[in-house]
Amino acid sequence: MPDWKDFTVILCTFLIVISVGALAVAAETFTIVQGKVLEKGNEDGSRSGRSLSVHTISVLIENNDRVFRIERGTIVKYAVSENDAQRIEVGSEVKLLVSSHQSTAKAIELVPSGF
Repeated sequence: MPDWKDFTVILCTFLIVISVGALAVAAETFTIVQGKVLEKGNEDGSRSGRSLSVHTISVLIENNDRVFRIERGTIVKYAVSENDAQRIEVGSEVKLLVSSHQSTAKAIELVPSGF
């Protein structure tokens, strides 16, 4: 007859397998890219009958992105929040958190131009 120790071992093993699976899925949905900001701009569009303006930055990628399969040296345009658009300068180095669950990239590190 199994005792509580056997049940505990099975439960812990099950939780470890679930955790590993969750980490693997999470690792495939976001990435951190770094690069140099080449230009800033706005994109106008509409969604659900409403017009909206989205702040964008074009970034020359300096690292390989394994999640979204973007290679070093590629120029990519990312949508960013209004706050990030105000902080980011053309010519600066930036690290962005890009997620497939978010419509905008998040600036996590900025190095102003000229440093």
